[in-house]
Amino acid sequence: MKQNNLSCKNKGGYLITENNPPWLKRARDKKCFDEDYNRIIDFYLIHSPCEGISYLPNTLESLGWKKPWNSSRFRALFDDIAGFEKDKNWWYDYSIKEFQIAWDESKFTDFISVKKEFAVISKYKGNNPRMDLLHHIRNSLAHGRFVFKKIGGEYYIYFEDVCKRKKSNKIVVSARMCLKKSTLIAWIDLFEHKSQKAEKLWKDLKEKEKAKSTKKENLSCKVNNK
Repeated sequence: MKQNNLSCKNKGGYLITENNPPWLKRARDKKCFDEDYNRIIDFYLIHSPCEGISYLPNTLESLGWKKPWNSSRFRALFDDIAGFEKDKNWWYDYSIKEFQIAWDESKFTDFISVKKEFAVISKYKGNNPRMDLLHHIRNSLAHGRFVFKKIGGEYYIYFEDVCKRKKSNKIVVSARMCLKKSTLIAWIDLFEHKSQKAEKLWKDLKEKEKAKSTKKENLSCKVNNK
């Protein structure tokens, strides 16, 4: 059964779509392709921070962070940039086989018409939804499955990540996202601790790690001196 000419439902929970849907044929505003666009391609695609994707990755550890996703402050700062609220504009507790369920939960139909930021993604490795999100962004960029729309003077990017089922050769959706161009840049500034909030958090976490290490060393010395 067709759904807005973009996708159709499947009893197994897959969301089936077209290989070359009409929304991908939208004319692209060349003004989008500026320095910020180059930063987005460079960070999320060429030097993707996702494990095992790029031969020259910008991992968060290589950028000076140590297990940043363990920090509730880091996760909150990441979410706040996009205004993410779980089960309101941010859905991630689903496998690709359950993506139709996730999409129905969002109550969106024609995702290219949604005029706000959101992310509906399937699990990639299942233990870090925010890194899964970055993985889906990377795939969408790599496969050219994204378009720009200018809304209220700001560019929004609509991403879709898909894969082909081996048995049926059908194209199934694993992620759909709408993110402001400025959000993608702000995330890069967070990862590279270039914004004021990111720099403060980075220093706070470094101090916390240093204090933890010093405490551990002092405890070790006490044990050895007994």
